[in-house]
Amino acid sequence: MPEYVNWLRHASPYINAHRDCTFVVMLPGDGVAHPNFGNIVHDLVLLHSLGVRLVLVHGSRPQIESRLAQRGITPRYHRDMRITDTETLECVIDAVGQLRISIEARLSMDMAASPMQGSR
Repeated sequence: MPEYVNWLRHASPYINAHRDCTFVVMLPGDGVAHPNFGNIVHDLVLLHSLGVRLVLVHGSRPQIESRLAQRGITPRYHRDMRITDTETLECVIDAVGQLRISIEARLSMDMAASPMQGSR
């Protein structure tokens, strides 16, 4: 008997136990920029295809800090929390919006039902 058949038999109780469940997944901003992010996306798409509902929450600190640096803005912090003025808020909106679009595009390219599947 092939090894993958044995693996599938052992995995099937977990697949059935988590079908129709909701997982909340936190993706840190530096994780989204990591070269391994493509593998994470494949795993998330696999979970979705097995019937797991996913709620993705993503961080964006490195992307925001990069935007601030590009615009020559020095971030201010109080107790490790960024103080967000109007100028900083523009960078936050820009960075988070672009990151969200990037994540959604990556997910849609990997979903089998998407017309964009496999179009890297």
